[in-house]
Amino acid sequence: MVGAAAAAGLWAVAASATPAAQAPLQLTAGEGLQRVEIPLELLRASRRADWSDLQVLNAQGEVVPQAWALPPPELERERSAPLPRFAWPDPGTGGRDQTAVQVQVDAQGAVVRIQGPSAPSPQGSASARWLLDLGPDIHRSAEWLAALELAWETPGEGSHLRVGVESSADLRQWHTVTEAALLDVPGVGAASGERLVQRRIEWPAAAPALRYLRLSLQPAARLTGVQALWRTREASAASATTPLHFEPEAGTSPPRAWSLDLGGAVPLRELRLELPQRNSVARLVLEQRDRDEAAWQPVARFTAFRLDRDGQEWRSPPVRWTAPAARHWRLRLEERSPALGNGALEALAVWTPPQLVFAARGEPPFRLVAGGPVAPSLTLPQLLPHYEAGQEYRLPQAVAGPVTLAPAPAQGWHARLAQASAADWRRWALWAVLALAVIVLALLARRLSRDIRSP
Repeated sequence: MVGAAAAAGLWAVAASATPAAQAPLQLTAGEGLQRVEIPLELLRASRRADWSDLQVLNAQGEVVPQAWALPPPELERERSAPLPRFAWPDPGTGGRDQTAVQVQVDAQGAVVRIQGPSAPSPQGSASARWLLDLGPDIHRSAEWLAALELAWETPGEGSHLRVGVESSADLRQWHTVTEAALLDVPGVGAASGERLVQRRIEWPAAAPALRYLRLSLQPAARLTGVQALWRTREASAASATTPLHFEPEAGTSPPRAWSLDLGGAVPLRELRLELPQRNSVARLVLEQRDRDEAAWQPVARFTAFRLDRDGQEWRSPPVRWTAPAARHWRLRLEERSPALGNGALEALAVWTPPQLVFAARGEPPFRLVAGGPVAPSLTLPQLLPHYEAGQEYRLPQAVAGPVTLAPAPAQGWHARLAQASAADWRRWALWAVLALAVIVLALLARRLSRDIRSP
């Protein structure tokens, strides 16, 4: 009874308080359970790291039953694209090596043709080596290479291939990646045309995909096509982007660190840094913290670059991480990294807006508010009967309207106590102990002074 009365009291305080920011909600008609994406302005207006002061209110100002959605499950998507292929010339006899092979490329680095020391092979003939071009966007895309699928001319009795894969960024230095056994042979039901086929080469997850690939085939074969299978990882909930402006920290010139205050806890998960000067390379550490007095926590270490090469500009891919939401973020140069100038650093961040699941109890209009006192929330199994993972993302979606900000009112002691966290109580207790110690010392000093003056 006491707990229910306390919860009811908190809900009443939340209903009567003026929020720091609010947005109207447009609901899907006829649906009792809905979800809503929280706008960035409301997250920044929240004064709590766990967003416990963010609620959905009805027309009477009551907090409706609500629960936070779990992080959205990630989905992997796969697409297939053909790759340009070129027969690698036979080095011939006489001890000649591969350095005698010349590869001609255009201004974008695309392979045009290959010339070798021996006479060129007839068009469409079998070759023991093949060159593949993955394209110029290999370092700027969020996709990664998952596999290669080969097609080759196969006689009726079938064929087996042993394939070695090498990769290179400049067509000079080659690195061994993997080997695979491929086959295309008649199967048990050969009379009906069934065959056993294995044409796929899985790309190792730990191996970087450089732009150029070289295949070594045993025995030699004529490739009729090569497909690259690309994968990308997407969250089931929509992602959003926001520009960020990191200001240089004082203390060193040129600066070695840049910080950013988002105003509230925001769940960033990807960052694309825009270096201010061309032909720059820097080794950086991304850090975060919730409060000004807290220690910085490292989130990711990465190398950022912006280079002119082969007639085009190469930029570092975005850095990704998994970390909780935070208000303060910092970019810090590692000790041996060169400086990046005196200005600010611009970046584009990707984040997944958190979603709040609520029951549309009471009369409309409904609104989403942030910055008021803390109100209790439910768990998903308490709000959704027979809850299954990901069920909240199948609910109809309400839409938040324009966010309006209210001037921050002067808070009384009762409001501050209602919003106090455990850390606040510990800090206040420490100050109380220090103040009490000062008073005791003052009394002791006064008594000692009287004792010294008395005969």
